[in-house]
Amino acid sequence: MPRSESVSFVINNVAYVGTGRNPAALSTNNVYGDFYALDPSKTGSGWSPVTPMPTAAGVRYGAVAFAINNKGYVCGGYGYVGSSTNSTYLSDVWEYTPSTSGGTWQKVASLPTPLSGAVAGNIGNVGLVGCGFDGTSNTNIFYQFDGTKWSTLTNTYPGQPRSGAMSFVVNNQLYVVGGTNNNVAATEVYAYNTSTGWTLKRYLRNVSNSTESYDYSAVSRSLGVGFTVNDKGYVAVGSSTLTTCYEYNPLDDTWTLKNPFLGSARNSAVGFGIGNYGYVGLGYSGTTRLSDFYRFAPNDAQE
Repeated sequence: MPRSESVSFVINNVAYVGTGRNPAALSTNNVYGDFYALDPSKTGSGWSPVTPMPTAAGVRYGAVAFAINNKGYVCGGYGYVGSSTNSTYLSDVWEYTPSTSGGTWQKVASLPTPLSGAVAGNIGNVGLVGCGFDGTSNTNIFYQFDGTKWSTLTNTYPGQPRSGAMSFVVNNQLYVVGGTNNNVAATEVYAYNTSTGWTLKRYLRNVSNSTESYDYSAVSRSLGVGFTVNDKGYVAVGSSTLTTCYEYNPLDDTWTLKNPFLGSARNSAVGFGIGNYGYVGLGYSGTTRLSDFYRFAPNDAQE
């Protein structure tokens, strides 16, 4: 079903994709809580429906998700709680446990504050959620989840508040890329690990000085997707008109242009990596919500 602002997480090389909205006009009928699994090892399309989020969870879009301990977590967003017809910013968190019968959901500890348009990822068995819009303004606060409870990250994120950013995890480091704050593009990139906290990486700008010269301004974007394949990070689509895809190498802090996304330019898609491939799909182009998905092979020759 066409949709945008959905979530995805990966458990044991199976991707789970769900929630979202279609079309632009909001109602409980066009905001979703259903979920589908993609197993690339299966023949055919590989997609199959799994247990939707329960009635108590309502329906939502603009949430974020991550996976730890072989469970998926859907956090926050904007939507309708339970049977309510009044939309609101959400802080609740729902845990998904996969099974051959479709899986089960249960509510766990909520985020300390509502968040929509945030970023998320995991380092080991700890989930991280931060930035986004809290119902009043953009924020730069990050929270960590140990499978039971949430706590504010003691290493304060040094970047400006933002929403619509992208994230990926490479070698136990969470990278936060792009986004906007008050319609101004955020061009700094920060990486977080549990040992050293946050580290500033090269800016997404045209930089030329006495020590280095590079132009990564084309990487900067909002409402794109971030994903990981093997030991590289990727950002693709976003900013309404972009189909470009860039590869990040953490060994030398460089970005390389890769083959473009084959579908139409779009915002608020989902992206994830499984094995040696990335997958990007859904989202919106203009007022049209999309349902198509594409597989990305990072090692294919540059066209």
